[in-house]
Amino acid sequence: MLRHATSMRLCGLLGLVLACVLPAQAGAPVVLLAQVQEAYVRPQARIEVEPGRRINLHCQGSGSPTVVFESGLSDWSNTWALIQPAVATRTRACSYDRPGMGASDPSPHPPTPEAVVEDLHRLLAAAGIHGPLVLVGHSLGGFYAKLFAVTHPQQVAGLVLVDPSEERRWPRVRPRLLARLGPAVIRDAMADDADGIREGIAHFQHCAALARAAPLEGDAYVRCTDPVRPQLGPVINGARRQLQPLAAYQQAQADEFAYSMYAPDAGRDARYAKLFGRLALADKPLVVLTHGLWDMTPPFGEAGWLSWVTAHRLTAALSTRGVQRMLPMTRHNIQVEQPQAVIDAVDGVLDALAVGQDRRDGGTATP
Repeated sequence: MLRHATSMRLCGLLGLVLACVLPAQAGAPVVLLAQVQEAYVRPQARIEVEPGRRINLHCQGSGSPTVVFESGLSDWSNTWALIQPAVATRTRACSYDRPGMGASDPSPHPPTPEAVVEDLHRLLAAAGIHGPLVLVGHSLGGFYAKLFAVTHPQQVAGLVLVDPSEERRWPRVRPRLLARLGPAVIRDAMADDADGIREGIAHFQHCAALARAAPLEGDAYVRCTDPVRPQLGPVINGARRQLQPLAAYQQAQADEFAYSMYAPDAGRDARYAKLFGRLALADKPLVVLTHGLWDMTPPFGEAGWLSWVTAHRLTAALSTRGVQRMLPMTRHNIQVEQPQAVIDAVDGVLDALAVGQDRRDGGTATP
């Protein structure tokens, strides 16, 4: 994620993983970027979520359920430009910008995961979008989507988690990996991850401090932002280049990581352990996409890989209809590297929901 000394640790934490292979159905094709890019470089509907604060919501298409896209750390709605328009050919599809990102106002509240979920809930309510929802979340946004689903279960019909970040990773996977890795490797890998979190928080806060003095340029800009994503084209990348050096963006990025589920919080960890208990997502259609390129460099390459594979499998197992799908030769940003795979996963969830509805209505459709 970052061109920075802690980048390998952060990549492991944010979801560079390998998983099992499952077949995917082909969905709607990617829409040509030239046809949609302008919509992703200007505000759409800026909706008030509390007095004086607005969030930018970008909806396309019509129909039910509504597919809602949740971006990863450092990202906003334009990361879905290769996916949302294709999904919108079938049903209503909405992306949005979290506070301080894109065209959304900064928030005076700490961006805890719970605050992110509450912001999205308020935004959808204010926009008249009540459900059913299919949530699509990438990286840290994958965790937000999962948390939203257990917080507002009646609204959420299905999920697609794109290389999702995982809460309580080591406590969840340790019992399953102890025999293979041994206690010493697990202990040291956990310590290395904790160091990476501390360094990452400090790095982002340093970037925010630099941006408060002046918009970032040169090496400071490179070290404090994501690499350019050529797949998004020059128009969208130009808009990203205008926003990323600014203090509001850098502070939002820093605060979101500092308040994320990665930051130590024993009380929150206990709540998450209870929230994400056995079959927490019941029988909701769920697809977990995991990318297939992983740095296996010792001493922690294998431990990181196995821990993330296992955590993704455990997340898929939160639903009786959960599956995990590996995408070979992809890195963390699957939504720009293999957008068709995400479209296909969303289409599969929509198909499963349509079949379920048909059966409830007395139809005879089959999957």
